[in-house]
Amino acid sequence: MLQTRGHSQHSGLCRAGGLGSRRYPSGLGRLVLALAILPALDAMAQTTNPPPKQVDLTELPLEALMNLDVPKVYAASKVEQKTTEAPSSVTIITSDEVKKYGYRTLADLLSSVQGFYVSSDRNYDFLGAEGVNLGDFNDRILLMVNGHRVNNNYNDGAAIGTDFILDLDLVDRVEIIRGPGSALYGDNAFFGVINVITRQGRQINGVEASSEYGSFDSYKLRATYGQLFTNGLEVLLSGSYYNSEGNPRLFYKQFDTPAQNFGVAENMDGDSAASLFGSVGWQDLKLEGAFNQRVKSNPTAQYDLTTFDDPRLRTIDDRGYAALKFAHNFPGEVDVTAQVYFDTYTHEIGYPQSLLVGTNVVFSRFSSETDLGEWWGTELQVNKTLWDRVTLTLGGEYRDDFLQDSRLVVEDMPEAGSHVRTDRENYGVYVQGDFAVRTNLHLDAGVRYDQYGHFEPAFDPRVALIYNPVPESTLKAIYGTAFRAPSFYELSTSDLPLKPEEITSYDLVYEQQINGHLRSSVSGFYNQMNHLLVFSSGSFSNFNADTIGTEVALEGSWAWIRGRASYSYQDTRNSGVGWQMPDSPNNLFKLNLSAPLFKDYIFAGLEFQYTSARLSLHNATDPSGQPITVQGESAGGYGMVNLNVLSRNLIKNLDFSASIYNLLNCHYSDPASDFHVQDLISQDGRTFRLKLTYRY
Repeated sequence: MLQTRGHSQHSGLCRAGGLGSRRYPSGLGRLVLALAILPALDAMAQTTNPPPKQVDLTELPLEALMNLDVPKVYAASKVEQKTTEAPSSVTIITSDEVKKYGYRTLADLLSSVQGFYVSSDRNYDFLGAEGVNLGDFNDRILLMVNGHRVNNNYNDGAAIGTDFILDLDLVDRVEIIRGPGSALYGDNAFFGVINVITRQGRQINGVEASSEYGSFDSYKLRATYGQLFTNGLEVLLSGSYYNSEGNPRLFYKQFDTPAQNFGVAENMDGDSAASLFGSVGWQDLKLEGAFNQRVKSNPTAQYDLTTFDDPRLRTIDDRGYAALKFAHNFPGEVDVTAQVYFDTYTHEIGYPQSLLVGTNVVFSRFSSETDLGEWWGTELQVNKTLWDRVTLTLGGEYRDDFLQDSRLVVEDMPEAGSHVRTDRENYGVYVQGDFAVRTNLHLDAGVRYDQYGHFEPAFDPRVALIYNPVPESTLKAIYGTAFRAPSFYELSTSDLPLKPEEITSYDLVYEQQINGHLRSSVSGFYNQMNHLLVFSSGSFSNFNADTIGTEVALEGSWAWIRGRASYSYQDTRNSGVGWQMPDSPNNLFKLNLSAPLFKDYIFAGLEFQYTSARLSLHNATDPSGQPITVQGESAGGYGMVNLNVLSRNLIKNLDFSASIYNLLNCHYSDPASDFHVQDLISQDGRTFRLKLTYRY
């Protein structure tokens, strides 16, 4: 069994927990169980008289993939365009890369992207961008699925771990757009926009099922059905279930007393998630919906007075939505898109609390918190092209957060509980134009007006000059602003008046296509950030910070090898607080390489990630006994190597992959959020995963 000592010590190899004590089938049995359901689903598929199978880019040989054009992106401007024409720096990650590198979650995928990094407190995954990661539940990134916002309306969080609303096997591609996006999207598009685009029914064209097994007795089952019928109806239905015992033994020196099991959290890292996704489309209409429930045990005993090694400390997150979308092209006139949607979010957490004086328990109690959010909204957008030189986009959006509710119940002490309930209405209008000043010079300019609750209106412009000095070369100069209004969670837990966060960003990007095989980019940016929100000294408060940085990236395909590499330097400085920026590495390096080992059937994917040292924050008290936040320990820099081997169609319709994560068993820790007693949270050593996918 793996045991962790100190804040970054691992010994031994990661092994799965014992199978004999489980009520579930063995690892091999789970693979067989998943495949056993396929004949019934296949019978359903045979009754549809399907059209010929559509071309799936992930099935193309490498020679064909190497000849593809520059990838296209939608979310950068809300119109489809080449990434070289987009008014921002863009990265596209395809489903082919998801398979070849063995990504398990969206967090895995994003941690491989230039300029991004992910930290974990063993409950949630936190995404850092452009040198800022404040344990904020990712509320400074706008996360979408097929253009639908999936940030919740409680803490504005964007789930990227096992609590992400979509199974990663359903991803067709992920669009990562860096820089402020409030000119089109309003709130949360602070450091960027991530749009996850799902596969379509025609890409499945039948039944697909997968089963996987890995370290810590982890397993996942998935079944997906997709079809394009002859009458134009397109259907995609999918369900998956994941379960993991988690690391069975974790040590935290802050709790190293006999009354607290000598700092060892035993069997306290379990994780399970169930998700559903469905879409039905016909002609100009499409109805889609998704739901995910994640239950996570928490070994770190976060929050004050939390009883250590108590299984009642766990979180439950439910997230769901349904959206009806309309898209129609009026030839020679306009393109119209519209949607109406309904979303829900539930967060539950149990707080077992006790106060120890020596070995004596002074008091013990159990509290439970339930947070609810429900909202609906609608959006209308019109695109118009004039004289083949001007593309105009005009849109409006309305959202009604009609339920924002937080209730704390203290066992046997009803007077000690609390209840906060409110609502909030938001609306925005935006206009954007792409103007071809010359054949090699474009001006992209837009602005959005937002009224967010009772805060002052926000005006957020974005202006970009896109210049092609010579063929295959692109120079982008970008200016933009964005805002993020305080969330319901921040407002309800703060005694101070809070201001919306604001950012002003300046970017210069140079992109170069080289010999049809390589694509490079060099960029520099400066961010001026005002009123950033952080939980410090027992409450949320605002502070200012600036970031300056540069990034160099290279991607390409040559002689059957595909890869991408990037280096990011970022320096973030704050003002008005007595500590340096936490979880803000100066240097990031990413390298991904994939190559066939045997024709088009067996591939190897190798990934290396380096993250430099990061500081943390520490909870303390001043001489009067008031909580204060001071500088904490430093998490050392580390390099991570992941290896994945993928067999595709070596046996007809069957894919198999074997993955080893943290191949060199690197010992490292992530800075903890300010809710923890610990400054650093140690992460897992070497782990593995085996996966089978079968298609009918």
